[in-house]
Amino acid sequence: MVWFAFITYIIITLFIGWYAQRSNDDGKDFWTAGRSLGGFSVGLSISAGFMSVSWSCVYAVQLFYWYGIGAIWLITIPWVIALTGIYYLSKKYHSLDSFSQPEMIAKRFDKKTKKTVATALTFVFLVWAGAEIYVAGTLLAPGLNISKEWVILIISLVVGVYGTMGGFRAVVMTDKLQFFIVAIYIFLIAVLAYIGLKSEPTTTSTILKDISIIEVVKGAKSGTPWYNFISPGWTIIVLTLIAYLPGWIFETDLWLRVQAAKDEKAAKKGVIIAGINSTLFVGVFPAFIGISALFIFPMEGINFPEIIGYEGDAIFSALVLKFAPEWLQVAFSVGLVAAAMSTIDTCINVMALSIGYDLGEIQKRKNPELKSKLITISSVIMAFLFALNTESLWDIFYLSSGILTTAVAFPVAAVFIKKANTEGVFWSSISGFAGTIIFYFLESKSLLSEIEPHWLQQSQMGYILWGIVFAVIGYFVGKDIGKEAGRQRGKEKTMRD
Repeated sequence: MVWFAFITYIIITLFIGWYAQRSNDDGKDFWTAGRSLGGFSVGLSISAGFMSVSWSCVYAVQLFYWYGIGAIWLITIPWVIALTGIYYLSKKYHSLDSFSQPEMIAKRFDKKTKKTVATALTFVFLVWAGAEIYVAGTLLAPGLNISKEWVILIISLVVGVYGTMGGFRAVVMTDKLQFFIVAIYIFLIAVLAYIGLKSEPTTTSTILKDISIIEVVKGAKSGTPWYNFISPGWTIIVLTLIAYLPGWIFETDLWLRVQAAKDEKAAKKGVIIAGINSTLFVGVFPAFIGISALFIFPMEGINFPEIIGYEGDAIFSALVLKFAPEWLQVAFSVGLVAAAMSTIDTCINVMALSIGYDLGEIQKRKNPELKSKLITISSVIMAFLFALNTESLWDIFYLSSGILTTAVAFPVAAVFIKKANTEGVFWSSISGFAGTIIFYFLESKSLLSEIEPHWLQQSQMGYILWGIVFAVIGYFVGKDIGKEAGRQRGKEKTMRD
């Protein structure tokens, strides 16, 4: 039955990809969907992008299991703030002729800055796509009774086929279907968590008789009561806001949907819809599920219960296994597939866009649609290979979001900063990108222990601050280089005259 549901869903998505292909007029339309999306399509597409297996179904729930309600600072609040920023900036950016962020940067500054930003985006969305495929493979393998590697391969093939056929239009069309499936899926998991709370002898009924049990149940990693609003600690909270907010406000996959809207009104309407959905599906439901899991699957000393997987990354599966009837488990499998594909196709599309549209500029060459499809296939293959070598979602989300902040956010914002220096923006992006990756590896090997204060070492996010420092230094060094080059050109001109 699980295989039947799985194959049925795959057939539907492939049909959508084929149908979307018929609507694409040329090579550029493959990437832009004709810039004709209504507000409803924009909102549901953005929503489906973050209502993913790794994000809403694993990572958000995992954070609330680790920290209790205080996890709201690490995911929900930054996300809502980011969407608020996008809402107010949508008027400025949607009025631009450019579609992608690197294209905006090229028109304002130069092509080398465009290519640096496009390279950073390629890396970020490769990482995200690989993580999403990896989590989907891990969660779906038991139900399908095949290895994780086989599930990773099947999902990669399916996304590759319908994404290659229909391009961005297919991504948006499948997003709308996936949104409704995933919304129902997450809601039903919350219902299972409620059933689990009622059925466990150490939870609801006991709490009513002995309120002190609330004090006993603590975040798995914070070690503080689950209701502690600042349980992650101010260091991690502040570093998370620094790492996430700039990058998320200018996150490419969100802006592509804003740019693809038919007008400003549709763009803003879409962001409002996404904001409401993010409050529910990156906040309310994951918080309820994660905190409920603390009561249902309490820590075994310092060890995580085996049923909830590696540090709580399989809480959804544990709830389904323990509290869902067998017939309903089939429906949950479809929900998992939809949640996985809703973000995988988005990440693959952005990655392929950055490689083909921005780095290769194939929309200006012969047979652009054929070349676009070949690049999409190549992007799927790279994400597949990355998925086979993925483990920690914490590192993945913080490293990639840090790169968005240090290498992408400022150049995109600088498009509307009149006095922004071209060389400064270029060197800021390249320095932030390189600095973040270099210091990530230095920190992961404990090679910064002599120069980092203890509080920064404990956060395991010092590399983001180092990346920001390098980006700032890069801007001013680049600015001086630009001024010196300008003076030199002036001297040469004077000598010629």
